[in-house]
Amino acid sequence: MRLVAIICDCANRLRRDTRGGVALIFAICLVPVVGIMGMAVDYAQASRLQARLQSALDAAAVAASSRAAGKTGDQIRADALAFFAAQFNDPKVGTPPVTAVVTNSTLALRSTFEMPASFLPVIGINTVSVTAAAQTAWGITRLRVALALDNTGSMSSSGKMAALKTATLNLIEQLRGNARNDGDVLVSIVPFAKVVNVGTAYRNASWINWNDATVCDWRGVCSISWDGAIQDRDQNFDISNAAPTGASSRFPALASHSTGGTPTAILPLTSNWGQLRSKIADMSPAGNTNQGIGLAWAWQTLTEGLPMNAPPEDPGYTYRRVIILLSDGMNTQSRFFNRASQIDARQRLMCDAIKAAGITIYTIQVNTGGDPTSTVLQYCASTADKFTMMTNPAQLDSTMQDIGGQLTRLRLTN
Repeated sequence: MRLVAIICDCANRLRRDTRGGVALIFAICLVPVVGIMGMAVDYAQASRLQARLQSALDAAAVAASSRAAGKTGDQIRADALAFFAAQFNDPKVGTPPVTAVVTNSTLALRSTFEMPASFLPVIGINTVSVTAAAQTAWGITRLRVALALDNTGSMSSSGKMAALKTATLNLIEQLRGNARNDGDVLVSIVPFAKVVNVGTAYRNASWINWNDATVCDWRGVCSISWDGAIQDRDQNFDISNAAPTGASSRFPALASHSTGGTPTAILPLTSNWGQLRSKIADMSPAGNTNQGIGLAWAWQTLTEGLPMNAPPEDPGYTYRRVIILLSDGMNTQSRFFNRASQIDARQRLMCDAIKAAGITIYTIQVNTGGDPTSTVLQYCASTADKFTMMTNPAQLDSTMQDIGGQLTRLRLTN
């Protein structure tokens, strides 16, 4: 701004000077002075147009790629051009031409046009080139998402369980819409309370420890009383996804009368969207809060081998593994502790291990009871922006949709 003021002051003094030599010098200098000032104006306008062009190309690439399932290259290209035309139509340059290149898994867009200059023609420059490019890829990165969802008794209040079901159903639909091929997106659901439920179909599984599910009557006759409930593993296996190889690493069952409320059974990773919707509908609130066991079994569903047998990863793809942990309160009871601080300490160690394994953690606190902000949920989130605290369950849907958008957003390379 100071440079412009100096130039203007000099120009005014030169213009007022009536001596012939000065007038001639002023006339000679006027052209480059106007050119410099015009250059700033024209290039600023070109910069604004380039930003708009980039935004329009990005939006068109994402929109066309996300709808690419089952379409030919020509159809994808036509979609991209139509989306771009809807995004960019400037009065000065109209809708510029776009080059679209489609392969089996990528879409590349590029546009270049000449913006008519307003001031630069004074120094012989009539136009300014504006260029932008965008590229999207699909079918290269696959997504595996484990939902660890609080099904404790307190979720029955303030409409929290109903809001959770609606938000989770909408998230499932959002993820389904991003799956072009089988295996592109797999989702597991882990309802939790003090325990989780693996389902009674595992009654004969070798990886279960039955000691705490064995009930003996007064005659000494013993039997298994079990509804699928599994409690925390022995320490330090409680914070690990290590496969069960011996007695101390097995998963301890818990007698049905001791659970305080057993949630509906875990649904391992699947792309069966009907099963996922049914599992969400089956969720019912009961029992105390043990976020750690929900987190542990979400991790297990993402792990190949026993007990959940996640499908092997295809070396032809890269994989993003994600856990979304949602709870409405503080930890209250685990197998070992009844104090939140003690349960939280174990959970922090597990979160460290999960993040070290390359898994992204999102955490959500639905705080309708005036609890303090959960420091353990904040800690467990992979980054500060991946923790959300809300006081109204109605916010759950938009929060889940925002997370879904982050998970399904196609990677742009400019």
